[in-house]
Amino acid sequence: MNRGYQGGKRNREASRDQRKKEKEARLRHNRELRARGVDPDLSDLAEPAAPLPEVKLEDIVIGVASQPRRQDFGPVKLFVGGLNPDTTAAELRPAFAKFGDLVDVAIVTDRGTNRSRGFGFVTFATSAAADAAAKELNGVELDGGRLRVNRAEDTRSR
Repeated sequence: MNRGYQGGKRNREASRDQRKKEKEARLRHNRELRARGVDPDLSDLAEPAAPLPEVKLEDIVIGVASQPRRQDFGPVKLFVGGLNPDTTAAELRPAFAKFGDLVDVAIVTDRGTNRSRGFGFVTFATSAAADAAAKELNGVELDGGRLRVNRAEDTRSR
């Protein structure tokens, strides 16, 4: 019952160690060649590779490709506070619609009572419309409540 073993465990370990030493020697030799500027894969070729030209730090130009920031990007969400608890999204929409295209109008409600919590969010398609609405409607009275309007902050990244 011959299983193909040739010399047992000690011989296999010795052979493995020998291959490991040969590989380390090959890697060391290749590193030395690369340090001298010779590609070890091409070292068998008769003609050595031409040396690379010297590059001075002053010759390097670092540029950043940037596009000018558009002022009219969107959509932009505004926080609207100070709402009367009886104000609905349908009543809030016309007050903001005159400043530009609206994407969404939402009033935040209490889960238990389903009543308004006194604030909401209005989303505009463009930044310019959102800025104009925030400037004009901040401090304005609507349905008996004095509005506080500013850009909504993303609290998910905190």
